[in-house]
Amino acid sequence: MGFETIDVPELPLPGQFSHVVRKGKMVFISGQTADNEGAAGNLDPYAHAERVFDYLEKAIKAAGGDLTDIVKINIFLTDLDQFPAILDWRPRFFNKPYPAATTVVVNSMVRPELILEIEAIGILD
Repeated sequence: MGFETIDVPELPLPGQFSHVVRKGKMVFISGQTADNEGAAGNLDPYAHAERVFDYLEKAIKAAGGDLTDIVKINIFLTDLDQFPAILDWRPRFFNKPYPAATTVVVNSMVRPELILEIEAIGILD
């Protein structure tokens, strides 16, 4: 049994990956960055976070769910000083109980202007 791939027109164009993969009730959302036609370099950490959480919402909706269906997020930052932006935006998109989360600080993203990436797993009702 295969899986369904979903590319979301409102998200940055994917490379050799799908924006969303759905298998049954499971939804896997590829890491989202603030990238949008090279504009990420002009954004502060709060704007990066807002855009990334907005992209996650668009992705889960494209799979037929909503943010309450996201059960796990993995957050990748290039600088721990950016973490307050995540803490500021997370409750604007997620309600308690919050999804499980892992946060990792990495040396860099695939491009230097990208400072934040979040991937997610959802389970649809």
